[in-house]
Parts: sequence; structure tokens; C-alpha cells
Amino acid sequence: MTGPGPAPDPVTSPDPAPVRAPVPVPVPPEELRFMAERLLSTVREDIGRADTKAAILLSGALAFLAVVFSGERSPLPTAGVGLALLLAAGVLWTAGVLMLVSVVLPRTRVGADRTLLRELTTGPSGTELRLRLTASGTDATDWLLEQAGVHGLVLAAKYRWLRLGVSALALGALLALFSELW
Repeated sequence: MTGPGPAPDPVTSPDPAPVRAPVPVPVPPEELRFMAERLLSTVREDIGRADTKAAILLSGALAFLAVVFSGERSPLPTAGVGLALLLAAGVLWTAGVLMLVSVVLPRTRVGADRTLLRELTTGPSGTELRLRLTASGTDATDWLLEQAGVHGLVLAAKYRWLRLGVSALALGALLALFSELW
């Protein structure tokens, strides 16, 4: 039986150098602005992808219902556990569809006070927009980062509803299957 090797002698072994965090190097303003623009662009692209996913899932969920109710079917359960499972499946399916609809609807409340959304929805004049942009534009990089932050909140909400909607659809489909097998 072999054990671990002998422990190093604390008197003769040198102390390792302490690990130090790297010193942050200041980023040039033009590079910081490029990074902020890229961040905002990436978040906007991700919002578009979330909308596309939700639209595809929504059309699939509705097409599935059309296929299910268009053909010859055996009678649905009229009592007992099968009916309860089928009703729960219908409620979950409806909730899932509504959650997917909420993903593709525009978000107008999240961060509206930090963006120009409220001003744009009222049809402002060019002068009004210029004044607002001038007030926000004293530091364009900060403005871009603020926009990226707001869009990040929108993206998080969309993906939260997307996950919940898919979960509700999957559970609804599973309960509908069990209602047929019961």
C-alpha cells in the first residue's frame, strides 16, 4: 500500500508568490464606443431570434390544433380521469399559446422612460427629437450602453415567456396523450 509522498518541509520550501488580479487598462473612448455599439447590435439580434423562435413555435402549435381537430377522431373522454387530464391539457395548451403570443408582441413598457419609445409613439416633431437626443447625447457611449441595458431587459422577458410557453405546450401535449391512454 502506497500513500501520498512526504509533505514538503515548511521551513525549506519557498512561499509561492501571491496571485494578483490584473490591473485594468483604460479602454480608449473610440474602442469603448465600438464595444457599446456591438453590444447593442448583439442584443437586438437576439431579440429578433427570440421573436422568430416564438413565431415558429406559435404557428406549429396552432397548426397542430388544426390537424388534430380536422380529421376523424375517436370520441373524447366524457368523464373521469381522462376528461380531467384532457381539460388540464387544454388549459396548459391555451396558456402556452398565449405566452408565445406575449413573446412576439412589442414591449412598450420595459425601459420606456430610458429610451425614446414614449416620444416616438406620440409622433414628435424633428425639433423635439433633436432636443431629446441632444440631452441624451452628451456622452453617446453612455446612451448606447443604456439602450443595450433596456434591450437586455426586453430580451430576458422574451426568453422567460418563451421558456414558460414551451413548457406549458409540452406539458399540455403530455397530458393530452395520457388522457387518451387512460
